[in-house]
Amino acid sequence: MKLFNKYFNPRVGLAGAFIMGSIVYYINHDHGWELATTAALKQATYTFLFGGIIVKILEFFLIKIKNKYASIPISVLIVSAITTFLVFVVHNMKGTPEPFLSTVPTILLAPPGFLGLAIRFKRNKNWGI
Repeated sequence: MKLFNKYFNPRVGLAGAFIMGSIVYYINHDHGWELATTAALKQATYTFLFGGIIVKILEFFLIKIKNKYASIPISVLIVSAITTFLVFVVHNMKGTPEPFLSTVPTILLAPPGFLGLAIRFKRNKNWGI
């Protein structure tokens, strides 16, 4: 279990899966509940599995980038770009009626979400922020 928690944050993954899956369902609901559910499940699964891993990638960059003023914005930018790209790829697979619109919540919510997590991580590590 310790190895699992080293590379994955299940609490953040689960919370993100519920929130983002619900948003994507709403975006696609005009296309019928089947397609909306497919899109929402893709988003929720992605967010749970990869969101939990991406938070660990964020922590990795926060530790590796030594400049305390640059580490947060660079880390947030990197993981926001990675997650936006991957979400767009997932939604361009068959089954999501509105792939770009389904990616917009990630574009809008990922940077501030990762920023909040980055600040919290730095404070918990007592790195002077």
